[in-house]
Amino acid sequence: MGALRRPGGRSLLMVVGGMALAGWMLAGSLPAPGEGGPEDAPGPATGGHLVQVDDGDGDGDGDSGGSGPDGDGIGSLAARETCDNGIDPAGNSWSPSREEGDAVRRITERGRLIVGVDQNSYLWGYRAPDDPQTVIGFDIDLARAVAADLLGDPELVTLRPIPTDQRIPLLENREVDMVIRSMSITCTRWESVAFSAPYFDTGQQLLAPRWSTITGFDSSLAGMRVCSGDDTTARVLLESEPHGAALVEAGGHLDCLVRIQLGEADALMTDGALAAAHAAQDPTMRLIGEPIKEESYGIAMNPGDEDLVRRVNAILEDYRAGGDGSDWRVSYRAWLADYFPPDQSPEPAAPRYRD
Repeated sequence: MGALRRPGGRSLLMVVGGMALAGWMLAGSLPAPGEGGPEDAPGPATGGHLVQVDDGDGDGDGDSGGSGPDGDGIGSLAARETCDNGIDPAGNSWSPSREEGDAVRRITERGRLIVGVDQNSYLWGYRAPDDPQTVIGFDIDLARAVAADLLGDPELVTLRPIPTDQRIPLLENREVDMVIRSMSITCTRWESVAFSAPYFDTGQQLLAPRWSTITGFDSSLAGMRVCSGDDTTARVLLESEPHGAALVEAGGHLDCLVRIQLGEADALMTDGALAAAHAAQDPTMRLIGEPIKEESYGIAMNPGDEDLVRRVNAILEDYRAGGDGSDWRVSYRAWLADYFPPDQSPEPAAPRYRD
């Protein structure tokens, strides 16, 4: 193991071998309480206890889908995806309803909500530096809010860290009730799961060291080594139009960050929201250029659980309501606001429905 020194003297741990451990190792370098991390920010960021700490891949990948069975193709750059039926996949969810059906009753009778989450994506879902058995972040706040609405108590949620490639299988087998894991809504994924209305809008973006000569998704990539996670929209974008870059493969975006730290890659491409978190995690990194290909995160559920999807959409309506004092805004300020450029600070994703 080696170490890079951060500004201010703190070290950034790196893994020389075993890239699958990258997420766990990087978590050890996150700001501790009192050092300006989001743990010191006001808001509902109380976290939740993990029920499983071995997620199988450690990639922390909140990817956007690729061309495989758990991904999708791409449309034009800097544009939203349009499905074959002409609709935006982020507008394909069912309208809100609090009418109880089989899926909601299954959860209320059990007395716990089971949510698949990430444990390696800084600011979104990651282990608390001072308590590795507790996971915290923007997505975790949302999971707790769903539990509070369904069961009357935000503590009645089982947070299950899951690898990227198990998100859909676990939903199909009903081993989790839903996945809240910075998961982008895509046309192909709609063939296997049902999504809520969007809760966060983002887009693909490049991340590189502050001294990099890369200026954007353009000819400045020529001769550079650009990394992206496997089976992601970032990978498809880079393969479609590499701009002369050599593509570096990795299991997930966190592995790509470590490859840059090890000098094995010059930049990475991932969701802009996750890239901003990486820049917060490693101050030697910066976001480059404009976001590419607009996307939205949604809560994924089993396609047979329409009543649960409608209930979650009703919960999201309340979560976004209240303007600057909304639960969405409180969580955004606690976790993300300090790490997004002022001109890219997003509004809550606008709801849109199929009916």
